[in-house]
Amino acid sequence: MHIEPEVFYRFDPAASPAPVVVDVSRSGRFYPIDFRSPIPFTALHDNVSMYVDEIWKDAPAHGATMLQALFPNTYIDANRHELDIDPSLIEGEWPVPVQFVSKSGLGLLKTVSRYGEPLQERKLTVAEVQHRLDRYFHPYHRALASAMDRMLTAHGFYYNFSCHCMSAVGAPTHADAGKERMDFCLGNLRGTSSTADFIEFVAEVIRGQGFTCSVNTPYTGGELNRRYGNADGTRESIMVEINKRTFMDVKTFKKNDGFDAVQNVARAVLQAVAQRARERIGRSA
Repeated sequence: MHIEPEVFYRFDPAASPAPVVVDVSRSGRFYPIDFRSPIPFTALHDNVSMYVDEIWKDAPAHGATMLQALFPNTYIDANRHELDIDPSLIEGEWPVPVQFVSKSGLGLLKTVSRYGEPLQERKLTVAEVQHRLDRYFHPYHRALASAMDRMLTAHGFYYNFSCHCMSAVGAPTHADAGKERMDFCLGNLRGTSSTADFIEFVAEVIRGQGFTCSVNTPYTGGELNRRYGNADGTRESIMVEINKRTFMDVKTFKKNDGFDAVQNVARAVLQAVAQRARERIGRSA
């Protein structure tokens, strides 16, 4: 294991390496000393992808590389574009034009929680935001890109899972507000960050374990998939969202009786995809 203090853990393959990368960008619970928010900690913590790092922890045992962010996504979100900044949150003017697309307040720097509560105590200075980018955001992406580039050079392809969890019912800030969700949701930015064949392969593995699985609804993917995926079969990147109700009590944050079954789904996916990768390497040898 490689540790970048406060930024990430990188878990290298513990079995024969396969060109598979698991990234967990929103499970970080090391709150930096300068983090401030007016909302209660329980509400703040509800924005963390709880237990996702543990659900996918066996990735190295299947030959995959796993990268886990340690900082909370409410401090800075590695799954957003670095210019997806609400200009009203910045004290002063950002040095280059921003590309503010997350109008719901869930951009690089959150202005609200998933349930619409004001998340920031005050405006942030340009220097403060730049520090978060330089200290946390950029090192995480450099580590992720480095792992993927090595695989692309060695094998000509990789499979990437951007792993998260979602609420059982759409939150007010989301497009499916008030609607019940399936057990799993996979996304490939509507066919642009992976091939249709790969995302359907993963969906069938999940369904074969007895769970429901949607594709590109209610979520399609994020910046990690956009940055590291394409649809030509060389850089396969999909988002994996797991419904919280399947593995935890959302009021107490404790695991429920379904946790082991969900973890077994992750193992089944890892095993199937690692095998798919090795077979692909074998065919090209």
